[in-house]
Amino acid sequence: MIRRRGEVRGWSWVVSNRAWLLMWIPILAISVAHYGTGAPHHWVHDILRRLYYLPIVFAAFAFGLRGAMVTSAVVSVVYFPHAFTHVFHQDPSSTLEKALEIVVYNLIAAVTGSLADREVRERVKQERIAERLAESLEDVRSMERQLVRAGKLQALGELTAGLAHEIKNPLASMKGAAQIISDEIPESSPRRRMVQILTKEIDRLSAVLERFLSFARVPRFEVNDVALNDLVRPVVELMSSHARQSSVTIEACPCAQELRVRGDKENLTLVLMNVLLNAIQASPHGGVVTIWCTAEMRRKQAYCAMIVQDQGPGVPEELRERIFDPFFTTRDGGSGLGLSIAARIVDAHGGFIEVTTGSQGGAVFRIVLPRAS
Repeated sequence: MIRRRGEVRGWSWVVSNRAWLLMWIPILAISVAHYGTGAPHHWVHDILRRLYYLPIVFAAFAFGLRGAMVTSAVVSVVYFPHAFTHVFHQDPSSTLEKALEIVVYNLIAAVTGSLADREVRERVKQERIAERLAESLEDVRSMERQLVRAGKLQALGELTAGLAHEIKNPLASMKGAAQIISDEIPESSPRRRMVQILTKEIDRLSAVLERFLSFARVPRFEVNDVALNDLVRPVVELMSSHARQSSVTIEACPCAQELRVRGDKENLTLVLMNVLLNAIQASPHGGVVTIWCTAEMRRKQAYCAMIVQDQGPGVPEELRERIFDPFFTTRDGGSGLGLSIAARIVDAHGGFIEVTTGSQGGAVFRIVLPRAS
Protein backbone atom coordinates (compact mmCIF):
# COMPACT_ATOMS: atom_id res chain seq x y z
CA MET A 1 0.00 0.00 0.00
CA ILE A 2 1.25 3.47 -0.86
CA ARG A 3 1.47 5.64 2.19
CA ARG A 4 -0.04 9.11 2.19
CA ARG A 5 1.24 12.04 4.16
CA GLY A 6 0.16 11.72 7.76
CA GLU A 7 -1.01 8.11 7.28
CA VAL A 8 -0.39 5.68 10.11
CA ARG A 9 2.07 2.94 9.22
CA GLY A 10 1.33 -0.79 9.24
CA TRP A 11 -2.24 -1.89 9.90
CA SER A 12 -3.05 0.67 12.56
CA TRP A 13 -4.86 2.69 9.88
CA VAL A 14 -7.75 0.19 10.25
CA VAL A 15 -8.75 1.76 13.56
CA SER A 16 -7.71 5.32 12.75
CA ASN A 17 -10.19 8.18 13.04
CA ARG A 18 -10.21 8.54 9.28
CA ALA A 19 -11.12 4.89 8.78
CA TRP A 20 -13.97 5.13 11.29
CA LEU A 21 -15.32 8.26 9.62
CA LEU A 22 -15.07 7.08 5.99
CA MET A 23 -15.63 3.33 6.28
CA TRP A 24 -16.72 1.67 9.49
CA ILE A 25 -19.40 4.12 10.65
CA PRO A 26 -21.03 4.31 7.15
CA ILE A 27 -20.97 0.50 6.83
CA LEU A 28 -22.52 0.15 10.28
CA ALA A 29 -25.23 2.73 9.51
CA ILE A 30 -26.10 1.14 6.13
CA SER A 31 -26.15 -2.36 7.65
CA VAL A 32 -28.44 -1.34 10.53
CA ALA A 33 -30.84 0.27 8.04
CA HIS A 34 -30.59 -2.70 5.69
CA TYR A 35 -31.20 -5.36 8.34
CA GLY A 36 -34.04 -3.34 9.82
CA THR A 37 -35.92 -2.83 6.56
CA GLY A 38 -38.77 -5.23 5.90
CA ALA A 39 -38.93 -7.49 2.86
CA PRO A 40 -41.91 -5.69 1.25
CA HIS A 41 -39.78 -2.55 0.78
CA HIS A 42 -37.96 -3.87 -2.26
CA TRP A 43 -36.82 -0.48 -3.55
CA VAL A 44 -35.30 0.48 -0.17
CA HIS A 45 -33.18 -2.68 -0.22
CA ASP A 46 -31.99 -1.80 -3.73
CA ILE A 47 -30.82 1.64 -2.55
CA LEU A 48 -29.17 0.40 0.65
CA ARG A 49 -27.40 -2.44 -1.17
CA ARG A 50 -25.81 0.05 -3.53
CA LEU A 51 -24.88 2.50 -0.78
CA TYR A 52 -22.14 0.02 0.22
CA TYR A 53 -20.16 1.26 -2.76
CA LEU A 54 -19.57 4.60 -1.04
CA PRO A 55 -17.33 3.39 1.83
CA ILE A 56 -15.47 1.14 -0.65
CA VAL A 57 -14.68 4.11 -2.91
CA PHE A 58 -13.83 6.31 0.09
CA ALA A 59 -11.43 3.64 1.35
CA ALA A 60 -9.77 3.42 -2.07
CA PHE A 61 -9.01 7.13 -2.18
CA ALA A 62 -8.03 7.30 1.48
CA PHE A 63 -5.97 4.10 1.85
CA GLY A 64 -5.37 2.75 -1.64
CA LEU A 65 -5.88 -0.79 -2.93
CA ARG A 66 -5.37 -2.48 0.41
CA GLY A 67 -7.91 -0.24 2.13
CA ALA A 68 -10.47 -0.78 -0.64
CA MET A 69 -10.07 -4.58 -0.61
CA VAL A 70 -10.34 -4.76 3.18
CA THR A 71 -13.49 -2.62 3.07
CA SER A 72 -15.09 -4.70 0.28
CA ALA A 73 -14.34 -7.87 2.25
CA VAL A 74 -16.00 -6.41 5.35
CA VAL A 75 -18.99 -5.29 3.29
CA SER A 76 -19.29 -8.76 1.75
CA VAL A 77 -19.16 -10.45 5.15
CA VAL A 78 -21.67 -8.02 6.66
CA TYR A 79 -24.06 -8.23 3.72
CA PHE A 80 -23.90 -12.03 3.23
CA PRO A 81 -26.19 -13.03 6.15
CA HIS A 82 -28.79 -10.46 5.10
CA ALA A 83 -28.63 -11.64 1.48
CA PHE A 84 -28.80 -15.43 1.95
CA THR A 85 -30.21 -16.08 5.44
CA HIS A 86 -33.30 -15.02 7.35
CA VAL A 87 -31.42 -13.00 10.00
CA PHE A 88 -33.85 -10.20 10.80
CA HIS A 89 -35.23 -9.44 7.33
CA GLN A 90 -33.84 -11.00 4.16
CA ASP A 91 -33.07 -8.91 1.10
CA PRO A 92 -35.96 -9.77 -1.27
CA SER A 93 -33.83 -9.50 -4.46
CA SER A 94 -32.99 -12.59 -6.50
CA THR A 95 -30.10 -14.81 -5.41
CA LEU A 96 -28.18 -14.19 -8.64
CA GLU A 97 -28.53 -10.43 -8.28
CA LYS A 98 -27.25 -10.50 -4.69
CA ALA A 99 -24.34 -12.80 -5.55
CA LEU A 100 -23.33 -10.55 -8.44
CA GLU A 101 -23.57 -7.54 -6.13
CA ILE A 102 -20.96 -9.09 -3.79
CA VAL A 103 -18.71 -9.86 -6.77
CA VAL A 104 -19.07 -6.26 -8.00
CA TYR A 105 -18.18 -4.94 -4.54
CA ASN A 106 -14.80 -6.60 -4.81
CA LEU A 107 -14.30 -5.67 -8.47
CA ILE A 108 -15.04 -2.02 -7.72
CA ALA A 109 -12.61 -2.19 -4.79
CA ALA A 110 -9.87 -3.66 -7.00
CA VAL A 111 -10.38 -1.13 -9.80
CA THR A 112 -10.75 2.01 -7.68
CA GLY A 113 -7.95 0.96 -5.32
CA SER A 114 -5.59 0.31 -8.25
CA LEU A 115 -6.50 3.63 -9.85
CA ALA A 116 -6.01 5.46 -6.54
CA ASP A 117 -2.61 3.85 -6.04
CA ARG A 118 -1.65 4.72 -9.59
CA GLU A 119 -2.71 8.31 -9.04
CA VAL A 120 -0.56 8.47 -5.91
CA ARG A 121 2.44 7.00 -7.73
CA GLU A 122 2.02 9.54 -10.52
CA ARG A 123 1.68 12.37 -8.02
CA VAL A 124 4.81 11.27 -6.19
CA LYS A 125 6.60 11.00 -9.54
CA GLN A 126 5.49 14.51 -10.51
CA GLU A 127 6.55 15.85 -7.11
CA ARG A 128 9.98 14.33 -7.57
CA ILE A 129 10.22 15.82 -11.05
CA ALA A 130 9.17 19.19 -9.66
CA GLU A 131 11.82 18.92 -6.93
CA ARG A 132 14.49 18.08 -9.50
CA LEU A 133 13.34 20.97 -11.69
CA ALA A 134 13.47 23.30 -8.70
CA GLU A 135 16.99 22.09 -7.92
CA SER A 136 18.00 22.54 -11.57
CA LEU A 137 16.48 26.02 -11.61
CA GLU A 138 18.38 26.94 -8.46
CA ASP A 139 21.57 25.57 -10.03
CA VAL A 140 20.94 27.66 -13.14
CA ARG A 141 20.37 30.75 -11.01
CA SER A 142 23.54 30.00 -9.06
CA MET A 143 25.51 29.58 -12.28
CA GLU A 144 24.02 32.81 -13.60
CA ARG A 145 25.11 34.66 -10.45
CA GLN A 146 28.59 33.16 -10.76
CA LEU A 147 28.85 34.14 -14.43
CA VAL A 148 27.68 37.68 -13.69
CA ARG A 149 30.15 37.93 -10.83
CA ALA A 150 32.98 36.51 -12.95
CA GLY A 151 32.12 38.90 -15.79
CA LYS A 152 32.13 41.89 -13.46
CA LEU A 153 35.40 40.80 -11.91
CA GLN A 154 37.04 40.36 -15.31
CA ALA A 155 35.75 43.64 -16.70
CA LEU A 156 36.69 45.60 -13.59
CA GLY A 157 40.04 43.86 -13.47
CA GLU A 158 40.86 44.94 -17.01
CA LEU A 159 39.60 48.46 -16.35
CA THR A 160 41.58 48.69 -13.11
CA ALA A 161 44.74 47.41 -14.75
CA GLY A 162 44.46 50.00 -17.51
CA LEU A 163 43.80 52.88 -15.16
CA ALA A 164 46.49 51.81 -12.72
CA HIS A 165 49.12 51.65 -15.44
CA GLU A 166 48.07 55.04 -16.79
CA ILE A 167 48.34 56.59 -13.33
CA LYS A 168 51.45 54.71 -12.23
CA ASN A 169 53.77 56.26 -14.84
CA PRO A 170 52.88 59.90 -13.99
CA LEU A 171 53.26 59.07 -10.29
CA ALA A 172 56.74 57.70 -10.92
CA SER A 173 57.63 60.90 -12.77
CA MET A 174 56.19 63.02 -9.95
CA LYS A 175 58.18 61.09 -7.35
CA GLY A 176 61.37 61.48 -9.34
CA ALA A 177 60.73 65.21 -9.71
CA ALA A 178 60.03 65.52 -5.96
CA GLN A 179 63.31 63.79 -5.11
CA ILE A 180 65.22 66.13 -7.42
CA ILE A 181 63.54 69.17 -5.85
CA SER A 182 64.25 67.74 -2.39
CA ASP A 183 67.98 67.64 -3.16
CA GLU A 184 67.89 71.33 -4.08
CA ILE A 185 66.15 72.45 -0.86
CA PRO A 186 68.25 72.83 2.30
CA GLU A 187 67.39 70.73 5.34
CA SER A 188 66.64 73.89 7.35
CA SER A 189 64.16 75.26 4.81
CA PRO A 190 60.44 75.11 5.82
CA ARG A 191 59.69 74.08 2.22
CA ARG A 192 61.54 70.80 2.87
CA ARG A 193 58.57 69.65 4.95
CA MET A 194 56.20 70.22 2.01
CA VAL A 195 58.39 68.10 -0.28
CA GLN A 196 58.41 65.30 2.31
CA ILE A 197 54.60 65.40 2.50
CA LEU A 198 54.44 65.28 -1.29
CA THR A 199 56.76 62.25 -1.42
CA LYS A 200 54.82 60.48 1.31
CA GLU A 201 51.48 60.96 -0.48
CA ILE A 202 52.96 59.76 -3.77
CA ASP A 203 54.18 56.60 -1.99
CA ARG A 204 50.70 56.11 -0.51
CA LEU A 205 49.08 56.42 -3.93
CA SER A 206 51.60 53.94 -5.33
CA ALA A 207 50.68 51.46 -2.61
CA VAL A 208 46.99 51.86 -3.46
CA LEU A 209 47.77 51.25 -7.12
CA GLU A 210 49.69 48.11 -6.23
CA ARG A 211 46.63 46.80 -4.41
CA PHE A 212 44.51 47.54 -7.45
CA LEU A 213 47.02 45.81 -9.70
CA SER A 214 47.13 42.78 -7.41
CA PHE A 215 43.40 42.43 -8.00
CA ALA A 216 43.73 42.96 -11.74
CA ARG A 217 46.51 40.41 -12.24
CA VAL A 218 45.36 36.97 -13.33
CA PRO A 219 46.66 34.61 -10.63
CA ARG A 220 49.05 31.88 -11.72
CA PHE A 221 48.29 28.41 -10.49
CA GLU A 222 50.32 25.35 -9.76
CA VAL A 223 47.52 22.81 -9.64
CA ASN A 224 47.90 19.82 -7.33
CA ASP A 225 45.78 17.70 -5.02
CA VAL A 226 45.35 19.72 -1.82
CA ALA A 227 44.15 18.13 1.43
CA LEU A 228 41.78 20.53 3.14
CA ASN A 229 43.05 19.61 6.61
CA ASP A 230 46.58 20.56 5.51
CA LEU A 231 45.21 23.81 4.11
CA VAL A 232 43.00 24.84 7.03
CA ARG A 233 45.31 23.98 9.93
CA PRO A 234 48.21 26.40 9.12
CA VAL A 235 45.82 29.22 8.17
CA VAL A 236 44.01 28.89 11.50
CA GLU A 237 47.32 28.89 13.38
CA LEU A 238 48.44 31.96 11.46
CA MET A 239 45.20 33.89 11.99
CA SER A 240 44.71 32.92 15.65
CA SER A 241 47.09 35.59 16.92
CA HIS A 242 45.26 38.27 14.93
CA ALA A 243 41.96 36.94 16.28
CA ARG A 244 43.20 37.11 19.88
CA GLN A 245 44.07 40.77 19.41
CA SER A 246 40.41 41.33 18.53
CA SER A 247 39.25 39.10 21.44
CA VAL A 248 37.87 36.56 18.96
CA THR A 249 38.32 32.79 19.10
CA ILE A 250 38.74 30.57 16.05
CA GLU A 251 37.37 27.04 16.39
CA ALA A 252 38.42 24.64 13.65
CA CYS A 253 36.68 21.27 13.30
CA PRO A 254 38.92 18.74 11.53
CA CYS A 255 37.44 16.95 8.53
CA ALA A 256 35.89 13.62 9.43
CA GLN A 257 37.21 12.17 6.17
CA GLU A 258 40.14 12.95 3.92
CA LEU A 259 38.83 15.69 1.63
CA ARG A 260 41.03 16.81 -1.24
CA VAL A 261 40.54 19.43 -3.94
CA ARG A 262 42.39 20.28 -7.14
CA GLY A 263 44.01 23.66 -6.89
CA ASP A 264 46.92 25.89 -6.02
CA LYS A 265 47.61 25.65 -2.30
CA GLU A 266 49.18 29.11 -2.03
CA ASN A 267 46.23 30.85 -3.72
CA LEU A 268 43.65 28.83 -1.79
CA THR A 269 45.47 29.78 1.40
CA LEU A 270 45.05 33.43 0.41
CA VAL A 271 41.32 32.83 -0.17
CA LEU A 272 40.81 31.26 3.24
CA MET A 273 42.86 33.99 4.95
CA ASN A 274 40.74 36.73 3.34
CA VAL A 275 37.47 35.05 4.34
CA LEU A 276 38.73 34.37 7.90
CA LEU A 277 39.97 37.95 8.23
CA ASN A 278 36.56 39.22 7.14
CA ALA A 279 34.86 36.95 9.71
CA ILE A 280 37.17 38.11 12.51
CA GLN A 281 36.57 41.77 11.70
CA ALA A 282 32.80 41.20 11.63
CA SER A 283 32.73 39.32 14.96
CA PRO A 284 31.88 41.09 18.22
CA HIS A 285 34.17 41.22 21.26
CA GLY A 286 34.40 37.69 22.65
CA GLY A 287 32.87 36.18 19.51
CA VAL A 288 33.69 32.81 17.97
CA VAL A 289 34.55 32.07 14.34
CA THR A 290 33.95 28.44 13.38
CA ILE A 291 35.44 26.70 10.36
CA TRP A 292 34.77 23.20 9.09
CA CYS A 293 34.84 21.23 5.85
CA THR A 294 32.32 19.00 4.14
CA ALA A 295 31.71 17.11 0.90
CA GLU A 296 28.65 17.86 -1.20
CA MET A 297 27.10 17.33 -4.61
CA ARG A 298 26.21 20.23 -6.88
CA ARG A 299 24.80 19.74 -10.38
CA LYS A 300 25.75 16.04 -10.13
CA GLN A 301 29.38 17.01 -9.54
CA ALA A 302 31.44 16.32 -6.44
CA TYR A 303 32.62 19.37 -4.49
CA CYS A 304 34.26 20.12 -1.18
CA ALA A 305 33.33 23.15 0.87
CA MET A 306 35.27 25.10 3.50
CA ILE A 307 32.65 26.80 5.66
CA VAL A 308 33.41 29.83 7.82
CA GLN A 309 30.76 31.10 10.24
CA ASP A 310 30.98 34.15 12.46
CA GLN A 311 28.74 35.66 15.14
CA GLY A 312 28.57 39.11 13.63
CA PRO A 313 25.54 41.00 12.30
CA GLY A 314 25.46 38.94 9.10
CA VAL A 315 25.20 40.17 5.53
CA PRO A 316 21.88 41.68 4.37
CA GLU A 317 20.39 39.81 1.43
CA GLU A 318 20.62 42.84 -0.86
CA LEU A 319 24.40 43.04 -0.25
CA ARG A 320 25.26 39.33 -0.61
CA GLU A 321 26.39 39.76 -4.20
CA ARG A 322 27.82 43.26 -3.88
CA ILE A 323 30.30 42.29 -1.16
CA PHE A 324 32.27 40.44 -3.85
CA ASP A 325 32.43 43.51 -6.07
CA PRO A 326 35.89 45.13 -6.20
CA PHE A 327 36.33 48.15 -3.93
CA PHE A 328 32.92 47.66 -2.25
CA THR A 329 33.23 47.71 1.53
CA THR A 330 31.00 48.40 4.51
CA ARG A 331 33.92 48.88 6.89
CA ASP A 332 35.74 52.16 7.47
CA GLY A 333 39.25 51.96 6.12
CA GLY A 334 38.60 48.79 4.14
CA SER A 335 39.93 48.46 0.60
CA GLY A 336 37.06 46.26 -0.64
CA LEU A 337 39.50 43.94 -2.41
CA GLY A 338 39.86 40.96 -0.05
CA LEU A 339 36.63 39.15 -0.91
CA SER A 340 36.88 40.21 -4.56
CA ILE A 341 40.32 38.63 -4.89
CA ALA A 342 39.09 35.52 -3.07
CA ALA A 343 36.08 35.22 -5.39
CA ARG A 344 38.27 35.64 -8.46
CA ILE A 345 40.71 32.94 -7.33
CA VAL A 346 37.92 30.50 -6.48
CA ASP A 347 36.22 31.21 -9.80
CA ALA A 348 39.48 30.45 -11.62
CA HIS A 349 39.54 27.09 -9.79
CA GLY A 350 36.09 26.22 -11.15
CA GLY A 351 34.41 26.85 -7.79
CA PHE A 352 32.38 29.61 -6.19
CA ILE A 353 31.77 31.41 -2.89
CA GLU A 354 28.35 31.68 -1.28
CA VAL A 355 27.24 33.72 1.71
CA THR A 356 24.13 33.02 3.78
CA THR A 357 22.86 33.75 7.28
CA GLY A 358 23.37 31.15 10.01
CA SER A 359 20.51 29.61 11.98
CA GLN A 360 21.54 31.71 15.01
CA GLY A 361 22.62 34.77 13.05
CA GLY A 362 26.00 35.73 11.72
CA ALA A 363 27.39 35.26 8.23
CA VAL A 364 28.20 31.85 6.77
CA PHE A 365 30.71 31.80 3.90
CA ARG A 366 30.98 28.61 1.83
CA ILE A 367 34.12 28.24 -0.30
CA VAL A 368 33.06 25.51 -2.73
CA LEU A 369 35.77 23.84 -4.83
CA PRO A 370 35.77 20.83 -7.20
CA ARG A 371 36.73 17.66 -5.36
CA ALA A 372 39.84 15.81 -6.49
CA SER A 373 39.02 12.48 -8.09
